[in-house]
Parts: sequence; structure tokens; C-alpha cells
Amino acid sequence: MNYLTYPLKIMDITQGYDDNFTHKRHSEGNLKDYPIDDACGSGNNSYFYCPCDEMIVKKVYGVGLRASNTIWLESTSPVVTPTFTDFITIMVVHPEDKDLRNIYKGKIYKRGEAIFPKGADGFATGPHFHITLGRGKMLGSGWAKNNLGLWILKTTEYNIKPEQGMFIDKNFTTVKNNRNLNFVDLTNEPVVNNTYYTTANLNVRYGPNSTYKFVNLLAKNTKIEVLEINNGWAKLSDKEYVSSIYLTKNKPKLYYESKKTTAALLNVRNKPNGNVILYRIPKNTTVSVIKEEHNWTQIYNNRWVYSKYLN
Repeated sequence: MNYLTYPLKIMDITQGYDDNFTHKRHSEGNLKDYPIDDACGSGNNSYFYCPCDEMIVKKVYGVGLRASNTIWLESTSPVVTPTFTDFITIMVVHPEDKDLRNIYKGKIYKRGEAIFPKGADGFATGPHFHITLGRGKMLGSGWAKNNLGLWILKTTEYNIKPEQGMFIDKNFTTVKNNRNLNFVDLTNEPVVNNTYYTTANLNVRYGPNSTYKFVNLLAKNTKIEVLEINNGWAKLSDKEYVSSIYLTKNKPKLYYESKKTTAALLNVRNKPNGNVILYRIPKNTTVSVIKEEHNWTQIYNNRWVYSKYLN
């Protein structure tokens, strides 16, 4: 599995995202992110290491300028985090000019490769990494200024707290100071929960775009299993995609289970044993199970299928 793990060999968080005036303001403006500062260690323990199967350098800013050196790294494929599976963008600040000579846009790093050591470039009080995470890919310039005058990471999705995005691999990272942030140990998470719930009545399409043909409708508050999320679209199977904007991990008080169709083409009727066939859905289509009546299952308002062909 392509787990996203903490990128430092020693965790020594000196400032959390709520710890001081500057950091806390990052989460108080109209645009928000959640930076941490980590002083890590010395020697080989002072490096930022590639934390997933593969990352690409998307941007390097500040070298030779008075501004703080900043690097954007993006996963080349979806990563598994404690809270979701999707692409990830990491923004890292303060490496020194001399350590960025061989870092350039488009350079690829594999898991466990050292990328650069900590630094104090810009206005840092001492050598450390300033690290921010965002779900999704880097968007535009990679940052935007919020109404409080702070530069905030900008991605195709949204910014996340570090403990929501990274596991701790105890075989790689020694925790010296976690600043009371509750990270999940990788060894305690052998199975990833890809269960989501729909937050609206939701079109299922043949591909990851609204131009793809309609397959079926899922009712609001349906429990589904997601294989991966990419560019705002959640994949349920090879020919089933829904907009991830309308999915949540938060379990509603009342929800519907879902099932898969087993017939090559399953008739959707207007009522149990009805004469009107509204449309047909292909094999392995996800449907909501709203109500079961004798041998029939309601999958949406005024839409019923024969229960024998559901699994």
C-alpha cells in the first residue's frame, strides 16, 4: 500500500499549528492551512525523506532571494492516509540555498530517498522544517495570501492537519516530541477504511467527469466503498465514478446500505413488479438499498429492482 508516512527520522515538533500567534493565524483566515515546525535531528537525521512511493518536485521558490526558500512536493499517485486516499501536496520551507542546487521542478524521488536537510533560510530563528500538507494536487502558484496576510498552501482539494495526513512508521521515525498531536502508528492501521457516505442524491457515471454517461443514482446517506479519489472524482469500480465533493467519512445517524448488481443488465422499474421499465443498469453497479418488499428492492424514489440480482 502507498501509505504516506512522516518524512523525518526524528520527530521533534517545536511548534504546532495552534502553538503561537503566527502559526495559529494560518487556520483563522479566509484561507486556512495547518503548519508545523520540526527541528528533527543532526546528520542523516536532519533530512526530509520522500514519505510515499514517489513524489515529484512541483516548484522551488526563493533561492537567491531574501524570501524564505519554499519547495512544493506532490505525490505522483494517490496515497493512503489515516483519513482518505488521494493525491497529496507537501510544502516545505527553510532549506538553505546550497542544499537546493540539485532540486528542480520535475525531479522525481522514491520512498526513503533523502531530499534536503533542514535549514534556517529566510527569517527562521534556527534550523528546522516548516511543513504544510494539502489533499490533492498543487493548484496554480501553489499558494495564496489570506485576509490576514499569510501565504497559504493551495491545492485542488483542501489543506489538512498533519496527523490527518501522515502515519508514523516506528521502524523509520523516532518520536521525541509530537507536541500533543495524535498521529496514527502505521502498525496499528493494517486495514484502510475506504467507507464513505453520500451527502446528496448522487449521479453515478461511467467515467471521472460530468460529461460521461449516467449509470445510476445513489440516494443521500448511502454507505459505499471507494477504491480511490482523483481530481475530485471517487472511483467505485472500473465503470463507476461519483463526485467526491458529496462524500463524507462522517457516519450519519440513519443511512442506507449498498449492494452490487449481478445481472448482465438489470431492469429498473417504477414499482415492485411494475410494467414500466425506466432504464437498465449493467452488472456490478452500486445501488442504494432503501427498502426491501417481498422479492423487490427500492434503490431510489419510485425505482425498484428484482432482489435476486443484488449481492
